[in-house]
Amino acid sequence: MSPLWRDEVGAYLSPHRLCLVRMKRGVRPQAQADFEQRLEGARGDAWAAPLETLAAKLGEAPWSGTPIRIVIGDHWARYAIVPWVAALSSAEERLVHGRQLLASAYGEAVATWDVRISEAPPGATRVACAVPAELVAAIRAVCTSHGAALLSLQPQLIAAHEAWRHCLPPSNAWFVSIEQGSMAAARLGQSGWDRVHVVRIGAEWLRELKRLQTFSRLASHSPHEGRVYVDAPHAWREVAAGTAAAASDGGSLEWLEEPPGPLTTLQRLARARRMAA
Repeated sequence: MSPLWRDEVGAYLSPHRLCLVRMKRGVRPQAQADFEQRLEGARGDAWAAPLETLAAKLGEAPWSGTPIRIVIGDHWARYAIVPWVAALSSAEERLVHGRQLLASAYGEAVATWDVRISEAPPGATRVACAVPAELVAAIRAVCTSHGAALLSLQPQLIAAHEAWRHCLPPSNAWFVSIEQGSMAAARLGQSGWDRVHVVRIGAEWLRELKRLQTFSRLASHSPHEGRVYVDAPHAWREVAAGTAAAASDGGSLEWLEEPPGPLTTLQRLARARRMAA
């Protein structure tokens, strides 16, 4: 069977939540099933509970034995901007450079983490992302043990940006993806991302968003620059809409809306994440 017609499962994992969707592939992909479970009592960056829940679900219909795409929360990711260096001529050299930048930002804690660097044309900046190697190995083991071919594994900020790319300006703006406990933001520059931040958030998440919004305005050269495009849970948008901060933001916050037309597996998964939180 052609890969175009094979069903796929999408899974979102964070310390606080597991979301699953199953898509019937084809010219117009359609959702066949979905599942969401809130994980109570989540502690810090622990991944045992979401992985145990995922493993249990992959042993059941309709999730078992189906190729899977996984997105993990930004709790478990660390990012660094990798400037273009013409002297680095190979992918291996660029990877070493990316590791050095991550180590300078986060210390030796990320020395043994799994690191990937985004593709980009010559002259453009790249993004290095580090994820705990133990987490990657555990995810692969769960998939293998349940006969689910792992088609892709991405952190939330990368997957969310790809899903919303068609809605974003090419430069001079911020893209923000929010989940319970974490807010990740990337600044879209002339030659790719030029800044990236991940902060832990709690009940005062709107204050963090407002702080980023204010910084974006101060760093902009005109009113047409510095807009902040926000990928956030639907319920949180309603909370923000009723605050004084929203009334005084001058319209520079753009709460991204659902794209029209059929959704890919990852777009449908992102929608499930936004609806569930």
